[in-house]
Amino acid sequence: MTDSKGPNPATVNFRRKPGAAAPRPRPPQARASSGKPKEQRRRNAGNGNGDITEPFLNPYSFVPAFPRDGMTGAFADAVPSGADRLHEKNLTGTIGVRLTVRTPLLLLDTARAQNAPDTEDQHLVYPVLLRNGRPHLPATALKGMLRASYEAVTNSRFGVFIGHGEPLGWRRVADDARDMKPVRVSEDGKRLEYWIPARLSSYRDEPGPRYSRDRPPEHGRRVWVRTKRGKNAEEVTGIKLFTERRPGDGWREGYVFVTGRNAERKRDERVFVRPNLIVPVELTDELRARWDALMDHYRKQQQDIETDGDLDISPHRTSEERRGLTPGTFCWAYEKDDRIEALYPVMIPRELSVSKPAEMVPSKVEPASSYSELSPADRVFGWVAQEGSGTRPAAYRGRLRVSDVTCLTAAEKAVVRFSGTGLPLAILSQPKPTQSRFYLSRSATEPGRPIDDGTSKNDVHRTGDRALRGRKVYWHHKRAAGSALYWTIPPDSMGDPTQRLIDGVLYREYRRPNEPAATEMSLTRDRSAYETTGRPQRDKQNRSVLGWIAKDTEFTFTIGVRDIPEVELGALLWLLTLGEDHHHRLGFGKPLGFGSVHLALDPGRTNLHTGAQWAEYYRDLTGELPESPAETVTRTCVRAFRELASRQPGFTEIESAFTAAAQGRDDVPVHYPRARPPEMRARRTPPNPAGESYAWFTANEKIQDRNVAPGRGRSLPAAGDPRGRDLDVYRSED
Repeated sequence: MTDSKGPNPATVNFRRKPGAAAPRPRPPQARASSGKPKEQRRRNAGNGNGDITEPFLNPYSFVPAFPRDGMTGAFADAVPSGADRLHEKNLTGTIGVRLTVRTPLLLLDTARAQNAPDTEDQHLVYPVLLRNGRPHLPATALKGMLRASYEAVTNSRFGVFIGHGEPLGWRRVADDARDMKPVRVSEDGKRLEYWIPARLSSYRDEPGPRYSRDRPPEHGRRVWVRTKRGKNAEEVTGIKLFTERRPGDGWREGYVFVTGRNAERKRDERVFVRPNLIVPVELTDELRARWDALMDHYRKQQQDIETDGDLDISPHRTSEERRGLTPGTFCWAYEKDDRIEALYPVMIPRELSVSKPAEMVPSKVEPASSYSELSPADRVFGWVAQEGSGTRPAAYRGRLRVSDVTCLTAAEKAVVRFSGTGLPLAILSQPKPTQSRFYLSRSATEPGRPIDDGTSKNDVHRTGDRALRGRKVYWHHKRAAGSALYWTIPPDSMGDPTQRLIDGVLYREYRRPNEPAATEMSLTRDRSAYETTGRPQRDKQNRSVLGWIAKDTEFTFTIGVRDIPEVELGALLWLLTLGEDHHHRLGFGKPLGFGSVHLALDPGRTNLHTGAQWAEYYRDLTGELPESPAETVTRTCVRAFRELASRQPGFTEIESAFTAAAQGRDDVPVHYPRARPPEMRARRTPPNPAGESYAWFTANEKIQDRNVAPGRGRSLPAAGDPRGRDLDVYRSED
C-alpha cells in the first residue's frame, strides 16, 4: 500500500527522541536512573541511536462522508417505493452467507456480568454469550455490522446522530498562559481594567509569605503586598491585610486570586496588583456571551468531575459565585495582536469549539427527518426519526432481515475459556471527539483531508471551516491475525505477556499489563520492557472476559431481502463478495484487534428473483420460479452499483479508505500512540503498565517552538489516501 510519493499516509511513524510529557500524580511516570545529562541521554537512548522509528497504525481511521447534494440515481434521497406490491425490476429472495472468524470474537453476555471477587468495585467480568451451550451470535449484531459498512460505501445519511448539539470543550495548552493578562471588571460592569499579576508562593516546600499564622491568604482578600522581579514575573515577598493606611514605601494594593492546587506542578497562586495607571477597555457583549457559554459548559459538565484526592477542583467548577462576571470580578484575558479574544477563570482553561459537532456534519449526511429524505441505507435497513424531529409517521421498516444464524463449529473448539477471574482486557475509554486533530477535516469542502500538521490547537478548534471526517472505521489487525503466538497467553512463570515482543514487531495489545513492580515505575534491566509484578490489574477502568470465540470458527446466516432495487442490492452484494483478504468488524474490543470476520456469499443458499418473475409465478399456482443463478444476479447487481457509484462525489476516496481498513497491513502493528521513556532501548516500545495514554497527545500539542519540537501537531492520516500524501514522523521530546 505505498506509491511513488511516499509511504501510506495511514501509517503513523512514531520516531521518538527520548522523553515524554509531564507526569500526572497517578499513575507514576517511568523515570531514568542513569544520572546522565539530558543531551547525553538523548544521544544514547534506543540502541545507541536516539532516533528510533516505530511505524504503527492508529486503531481507527475514517471513511470520509461527502456532502450528498450532488448524489444521483439510487444514491440520492428519495421516498421508498410502496410496499403494496413487488416492483417489476426490484429483487426479492434470500442470500446465504458464511462468516469466518479471523481474529477472536468477543460475544459477551452482558446480562450475566459480575463484579470480580477481591478486586476494586466496578470491575466487571463477562462470560461468553451462549445458547444451549453453543456460541450465540445475535442477528441484530450482524445487521448492525452490515448497516455500518453499507452506510459508509454508499455515503448514506447517518442512521443515528444525537447528543451533539453542544460545542465541544477542550483544554488550552500551557504555552497559551503567556498570552493571558489579568483583568478586573470595573465597578459599573462595562469595562475591563488591566492589573499586574504577582506570584504568591503557595504549594512549595517552604511556605510563602502570609498575613496570618492561622490560615493562608484567601481568595478575594484585599491586601497590601511587596514584590520583586523574579525570573519571569513579579513575585510577592510580603503580604498584609488591607488597611486604609499604607504600611510604608514599596507596599502596593492588590487582591488575592486563588484557584486551588488544581494541577500537579502548580506551586503558586496570584495576587492581582493595582497598576499606577489603570487602562480600561470595553467589556463587549461578545466577550460576555463567550464567558457565559463557557460557564454553562462547566455547569453541565459538573457531574463528570473526578479527582484523585491529591488535587483540588477549580472553584469555578463547583461555585456558582465564581462563575459570575460581575463588577469587581478578577479573571484572565486571552490577548492576541493587542485584542482580547476571550475571558477565562484560570490561566490554562478549558475552551469551547467555535462550532457544534451537529453543525459540522456534511450537507445532507445528518439523519433524515422525513420520508422524502431517506438515503439508500435508510431505505434498505430501515429508519426511525430522531427524537424531537416532529415527523409523523416516524419510522420505516426497511427491506432486509437477518435470520437463521448458526454456529457450524463444535462448541468445544469454538469457545476459548479462561480460568479464575478471566483475562483482564486493556483499558478502552470512550471516544474523545475533543481530539479534533483526529476527528475533523482540513475544510468543510474536503472532508477526507486531515487538518494540516503543525496547526495550533486554537486554530484546530476555533476555525469555523471544519467538517467531521466521516464514519469511524477500525483497522483489521493483519499482522496479529497471522501470528500463531499473538492470541495465546503464556504461563505466569514466563512473566508479563504484554512485555514480550512477538515476531519482532507485536506486543499483546489486548491484555492489560500487570501492576508496576514499584511505586516509582522502572524499566527491566536490559531496558527493553517495564518491570511488573505477577498481579493483573483489575479496576473500574478495564474489564475481564471468561472467554472468546476462537479464530476459524464458522457461522452461517441468511439475509432475507424484499423488493430492493438492483443498485441498492448491488451495494450489499459487493460487501458480501469482497476478497479473502478483506474483513468486516464485529462485536466488542475492535480497537484491540478483536472481531475481524470474513463474509462470503453462499451461492447454493442464494435465490433472488425480480418482481416480474414473482408475479408470473403467482399467476399460476402450479408454476415454478425460473432459474436465476446466484453468480449471474450478483455480478449484474454489483456491476450496476459500481458503475453508478463511480459517478458519485468522493466515491474513489470512500472505497480506498474502506478497503484499506478492511485489508489492514502486515508490515506494522496496530495500537494507540504511546510515549517512550528516555532510556527505553527495545526496538519497539511495549504497553505502559501505568497507562498514561495522554502523554503522547500532550506532547503532540507542544508546537510553539518548532526548533525544539519538530514533527509535533500531527493529525490522523487518511486511510488509503489516493493522493499519497507524504508522511513525516511523529516525535516525542523530553
